[in-house]
Amino acid sequence: MKHAGTHLLTGRRGGFTLIELLVVIGIIAVLISILLPTLRSVRRQANQLQCASNMRQVAAALIMYIQDNKGRYPPVAIEASSAASAAGVYPRGWWWPNELVRQRYINTPSISVYPKPGWNQNDKRFNRANPFRCPEGIDEDFAKNGSLAAEAGDYPTHSGNNGYALLNDPEAAADGFGIPSWYMLNSRVVNAGSGTGLLGSMKLPGGSQAAPFVYFNSSTTADTLKESGAQRQWGQTKRSAELIMVAEATHPNFHDQKSSTKYPNLYLRRLGARHGKVTANGANAFTNLAFFDGHVQLFPTERFNKNLPQWPEDTFFTETIWWVGNQKAK
Repeated sequence: MKHAGTHLLTGRRGGFTLIELLVVIGIIAVLISILLPTLRSVRRQANQLQCASNMRQVAAALIMYIQDNKGRYPPVAIEASSAASAAGVYPRGWWWPNELVRQRYINTPSISVYPKPGWNQNDKRFNRANPFRCPEGIDEDFAKNGSLAAEAGDYPTHSGNNGYALLNDPEAAADGFGIPSWYMLNSRVVNAGSGTGLLGSMKLPGGSQAAPFVYFNSSTTADTLKESGAQRQWGQTKRSAELIMVAEATHPNFHDQKSSTKYPNLYLRRLGARHGKVTANGANAFTNLAFFDGHVQLFPTERFNKNLPQWPEDTFFTETIWWVGNQKAK
C-alpha cells in the first residue's frame, strides 16, 4: 500500500521563484557596490607601493652609477638635435634610463621598446616589468607616441604629467634600444641669465635655482656642455636624505615657472600627482619622491603649490629640498 505522504514528497516543486532570484541578485548588486570602491582603493594602494619600489630600484642604480663614475652625476638628457651633439660630443644624444640599462646598472635589457635596429617608432613593444614604469601613470597602450606628453601638463593631476618620455626617440628606434620612463631626475634645462653668465641660475657653485641634474636641450651649445658650472658631483650633495633625486614627472624640465592656466598661482604644474585622494579643486593629489640616500616617500603635491610664490622650490630648505644651494647647515 502506497504511503499517503509519498505523493506530497515526490511532487514538491524545486528551484527559486522569480521574486527570490530578484532578491538574491539585488543583494549581490548591493554587495558589489560596497566592495568595488574598497577593491579599487586596495589596487591603487598596491600600485603606489609598486611605484615606490620601482623608484627605489632606480635610485639605487643611480647611486651605483655615480659611485662607479668617481662621483660624477649623469646628465638627464642631451638632445640629439642640440649643437653639442652636432659637434660630435654626443652624436646620438643621451637619455639617462637608456644608459642605466645599457651599462647594466638595471639589468633588464628586455624592457627596450625596440627589439632590433631600424624598428618603426610607431610599433613600440612595451614590457610592463619596466622599473621606470609607474603603474598609476597613463598606460603605454594609450600613449605610444606621446614621448613628451608632459608639454601639456597644466597641474599635477593633469593627464599630461602622467605619460612617459623617451628622448631622442628617432635615434633609439634606429639603434634598436630605447627605454621609456614615467619618472624624471630632479633636473632643469641650462639657461642664460643676466649677471650669472652662460648657465644662468643653473650654474654651480652659487646658482640660485640649480637642480641636481642638468638637461641639455636643443638650444644647448657645445661650450655649455663643457662648462664646469654645468657639472654635478657627489660632493655637492650635503643632505642626501632631504635632497630630491627622482620625481614622478615626465618632462626633463618639469620645474616650470609658468603659472597653471586653470589654476592661477600654481607654479609646479609639471610635477605628477598620480596617487591617493585628489584635492577638492582637482589640481593635486600625492606623489612619490626618491632621495639621494635611496629612500622613497609619499608627499601631497599641494604642499609644493599652496600659498607659495613663483618658483615655489626656492622656499624648501628642509625635508624636501629641490635646489643644491638650499642645503644649508642645520
